[in-house]
Amino acid sequence: MANKKGKRFFLLTAIPTGSLLAFFIFFSPGLQAVAQKPNILLITIDTLRPDRLSCYGSSLVKTPNIDKLALAGVVFNRAFAHNPLTLPSHANILLGTTPLQHGIHDNGLFRVPKGLTNLAVYLQKAGYRTGAFIGSFPLDARFGLNAGFEIYDQSYPAGSGLEFIYPERKAGTVIKAAIDWLTSLANSPDDSRPWFLWLHCFDPHQPYEPPEPFTSQFKNDLYSGEVAYVDQELGRLFDYLQETSQWNPTIKIFTGDHGQSLGEHGESTHGYFAYNSTLWVPLIISSPGFQSRRIDDNVCHLDIFPTVCELLGNSPPAYLQGESLVKAMKGKKLLTRKIYFESLYA
Repeated sequence: MANKKGKRFFLLTAIPTGSLLAFFIFFSPGLQAVAQKPNILLITIDTLRPDRLSCYGSSLVKTPNIDKLALAGVVFNRAFAHNPLTLPSHANILLGTTPLQHGIHDNGLFRVPKGLTNLAVYLQKAGYRTGAFIGSFPLDARFGLNAGFEIYDQSYPAGSGLEFIYPERKAGTVIKAAIDWLTSLANSPDDSRPWFLWLHCFDPHQPYEPPEPFTSQFKNDLYSGEVAYVDQELGRLFDYLQETSQWNPTIKIFTGDHGQSLGEHGESTHGYFAYNSTLWVPLIISSPGFQSRRIDDNVCHLDIFPTVCELLGNSPPAYLQGESLVKAMKGKKLLTRKIYFESLYA
């Protein structure tokens, strides 16, 4: 995720697994509203390949907690990021627009322009408590994604050398802080507002340093060890939500910000090339009133914001560039449309 000097922009048509992205993916909108105001949980895992999740068919890693979410939700088999970098990808998710509109093309060099409404601002205006718990520096508040969050917890260590270019904290620490915040809300009986929680875990990003027992279990595949560790820690959050009767009435959205090349096309990182390995991401949405199913239509990060709007029965901001996925969540086919992506040195 080092900064790059050049950038190239693309539209894409098809994404055959393991091959170079072409020029156009096609999509369509969906319509359906849910009247209630449920809690909303957005989980973004950095550098996460779907093929390392057992709910996406992995035989390398068992991810029982993410599988539990998938069994109760809608799994999108063909979801794609618009950037293979952390800050731009999260800007796409939270702002609902591409970098051509919000202007963030790389990590560390850009800031969200004033005047743009992100998902937290939108939900705060709709009466939500809002909290974000961040795993690493690329999403530091200085870059502007903190707007609308009453708490933006980024308590990772300060950088002090090359090894701390991207200071981070472990998923377990991030999740404990998030649970503590949810507990504080539960202990405020005079405030019954619903909550929006964004949880970001950085662990699958290089360097691959999973804690034991995952280092030993995955000594020849430490990347997969990081994924298994994150799954374990997510189980703590899921257990908390169940124990406090908040699991079922919560909209739960799980995705990766981008993928990771593990030697494909001569790349063992991300940010440079635009292949399936770096742009294909998991996307799971579990919402009250929707049955579990799998969707093979192509979808993207821009679709998350308008989907939340429709699930709440609200009109989406006019500037959003994605489409609601509620139609697909009801089992209906999406119509075709185009999607933008970009990469550095593609």
